[in-house]
Amino acid sequence: MDGIDLLVRIAVAFIICSIIGLPAFRIRVVSLSGLLSGYIMGVGIIILGGWGAFAIILLFFILSGLATKFHYDKKKAKGIAEAKGGARGYKNVFGNGLFALIVLFLELIYGGGAFIAAYLGAVAAATADTAGGEFGRLSKADPWLITTFRRVPAGTDGGISLLGKGAEVAISLLIAIVAIAVGLSAADLPAWKIIITTTIGGVVGATVDSYLGATLESNVRWFSNNFTNFFCTVAGAVLAFLLFYLI
Repeated sequence: MDGIDLLVRIAVAFIICSIIGLPAFRIRVVSLSGLLSGYIMGVGIIILGGWGAFAIILLFFILSGLATKFHYDKKKAKGIAEAKGGARGYKNVFGNGLFALIVLFLELIYGGGAFIAAYLGAVAAATADTAGGEFGRLSKADPWLITTFRRVPAGTDGGISLLGKGAEVAISLLIAIVAIAVGLSAADLPAWKIIITTTIGGVVGATVDSYLGATLESNVRWFSNNFTNFFCTVAGAVLAFLLFYLI
């Protein structure tokens, strides 16, 4: 990648982030800090991973925003909606995207496709967690607490539901399909392997998020939701990475 190509990538990333990010800021999908950190994340990903990886992180942003705003008033009336109108700040952006950026850097150094699988697992986990949580809050039945499987009120950290889990599977599979469509499959990472590693990584990562929410986040003061999100992406990435070699 020469200097001109790098500048073109950065310019296009900035333009696309603006096209999507500024309206999102206007409708309070992201805060100002979330918008600015989104620029940093987007430019970093397009430099390290190219257009395909950039398309995947954009998909995360779009799907997460749509899931958060879906029936937001209904969730707000029940007292279980995201605070600040669902606007995501810089902590949320880096909590969900930092590890994905790290594994792209490792792919740039080592190659071979395993870290691309890890990247997709991380993004799928972050997206599945957000979508699963948002749709799960709309379930007519109260969720089960993942550690005891007892019914708990909607919105409880660590609560899981059939609707939420179904959303996690669907979203993770969608991430995999889009990854194939934008050209992230290759000889060392064929389409069938992307489907398996991304879908399983996404769902398991989101499940780890629920477990951490029910244990550490609920009981350790400094362990915030942003830490939970970060380890959710780590779990999705590590599992996808391991599956890359096991299947």
